[in-house]
Amino acid sequence: MIVPNEFMLHKDTENQKWPWGSAGRNMTDKIPVVLPSYTLGDVIQYLRLHIKEFDTINYVYVADKDKKLVGTVSIKDLYTYEPETKVVDIFTHGSLVTVPPTTDREEVSYIALKHNIKAVPVVGTDGALLGIVPDERILSIVYQELHEDILHLAGVHRAHADYDNILEIPLLKTLAHRVPWLLVGLLGGLLAARVIGSFEKILQENLILAAFIPLIVYIADAVGTQLEAFTIRDFVLFRKLNIVRYAARQFLTVLIIATLLGGMLMAVSYGFYGYGVLPLILGIAVFSAVLSSLVTGLFIPFSLRKFGFDPANASGPIGTIVQDILSILIYFVVASLLV
Repeated sequence: MIVPNEFMLHKDTENQKWPWGSAGRNMTDKIPVVLPSYTLGDVIQYLRLHIKEFDTINYVYVADKDKKLVGTVSIKDLYTYEPETKVVDIFTHGSLVTVPPTTDREEVSYIALKHNIKAVPVVGTDGALLGIVPDERILSIVYQELHEDILHLAGVHRAHADYDNILEIPLLKTLAHRVPWLLVGLLGGLLAARVIGSFEKILQENLILAAFIPLIVYIADAVGTQLEAFTIRDFVLFRKLNIVRYAARQFLTVLIIATLLGGMLMAVSYGFYGYGVLPLILGIAVFSAVLSSLVTGLFIPFSLRKFGFDPANASGPIGTIVQDILSILIYFVVASLLV
């Protein structure tokens, strides 16, 4: 006996009720669902009768009489075993991967890629099957999230807008999306210049210090950008991340990097400039500036996440401005203490 497909699915499947960007908002309930008591012959007949009703048929989903998801059957398995074989005897259940409807869509795409599955089942708190996030939706999510993160990194405002063809976008709209962060960057640059100007006396007496400003700023920015990329990725992919352990591990990593870079610069500087105070200033400044990258690479993304904002907003101009000002300030404070 073939059970109508709509009987098997949970009744509460309106995906508009779920938050934007969640698994529930991106799922479809137009999928094949069968009982464990079906034979494979029943399943094949069922698919033929309902084929036009489905959005996708990567898997046949197996649910019990309470509509709880208990396993899946691949299309390959349908034609591998005899038609008299029971679904309960062959369906996959031990490694069943599911997500709740509130799961972030980026995490859903990561789960699909990690477990090499073509669709991710969405289940309610009672285990009832609500629907699936299909493969074409997963690919779309990966593209959209990558697109959005790249634009955030470039400092483009409203990264969800359509930037595929710049010739079709009004010029004023393009400027409105790009200019705001550039203005922020301009103000940040003026502030950095102000910081340097406040140490004018030290610069006049030790002009060589000016030559190393780009080096100090670049090294700290580079470490901060690396840390920022890992932090944003890990916050998205690991929702239950232990922030204390994570911060401790990142601190240890950055501490080692700071020690290596500071030590190497100090050693090279001794070779070029002798045993004066300059190598010591450069070594301590690089060490301290690299450590300060924890602010832009870890604490700012964490704070944004804590208050419900996208951690990716910490990338691009904001992170660069904050890190540049910190690096310059640290450099000249160290110099003023040691000169």
